[in-house]
Amino acid sequence: MLTLTSKSVVVPKGAYILGDPCYVVPNADWGALLASCNYFNEPVGSVGDFKVLAFGTKWGDGCYPDNKGNKYGVDAGLIGLVPVAYATDDRKDSTLVVFETATLCTNDDGVLKFGDYIVDTVLDAEDEEDEL
Repeated sequence: MLTLTSKSVVVPKGAYILGDPCYVVPNADWGALLASCNYFNEPVGSVGDFKVLAFGTKWGDGCYPDNKGNKYGVDAGLIGLVPVAYATDDRKDSTLVVFETATLCTNDDGVLKFGDYIVDTVLDAEDEEDEL
């Protein structure tokens, strides 16, 4: 289990890919991005002129739904925002989001909010199946 704390970041207006950044950050840059933010222990990393926001999920890898019917497969234990201009075309398990204004993003111990997109990573897909 990951130990999380509440964190918040305001991202500039723009178009982003919401999902696990490991799927859309260019492979050649992944190591440098992780090093720039202490493996996302700090929620914002950068490579060149691009900044990437990512929050750790409560239970690491898995599949997590949002409040809009999207699902996010996670292999790096992270869900975040990658600027569209920086993202690769392989957008597995991700959603295009466009923020018209600067937008607050928060991690409240595994409940991740990116504007009006809410991804609750506290209750994962396996937990939901157990409740049925």
